[in-house]
Amino acid sequence: MGGAQVAISQLEQAMATLRLGLAEMSNKEDQLDALVSQFQTQLRRLPRQVVYGQTSLDSSLAAMGEIEERLEDVVANRRRLLAIKKTATQELEALQLLKRVDESRSKLAGLKKSADSAGEDARTDVQAEVRRLEKFIVDNSRQAEQAVTERFRERTGGQANG
Repeated sequence: MGGAQVAISQLEQAMATLRLGLAEMSNKEDQLDALVSQFQTQLRRLPRQVVYGQTSLDSSLAAMGEIEERLEDVVANRRRLLAIKKTATQELEALQLLKRVDESRSKLAGLKKSADSAGEDARTDVQAEVRRLEKFIVDNSRQAEQAVTERFRERTGGQANG
């Protein structure tokens, strides 16, 4: 039981770390979205400033070029951030599924023990719950294992045994 507790604790810690990372990524995404909006607004306003003589043509062209470069850089950073965020989300989903499978296995073991001492009516309910849990475990264990193994292979450059 001690080993299972350590594994669950590590799983919980990994999930917490991913949640914190995802929150940070969401904040960064908001910052990048604000910059995109700011640069797009500046690009819309500069031509009017030239037309109405508030800015010279040359300085406006130079400013627009700088803003366009910054905008392209922000858009590229946002795209990269979203790729990282997608990976982190997939990792978290895989770990959450693994946790649910683990919890179902623990609940199943407890139910099987209690089924022996339960009365006939309760035993029928317990058996139905046992079948439901077994189906959940079978349906999701392979999916969780594949997701975790796939992520491990990606992290280690395809060097997982399996």
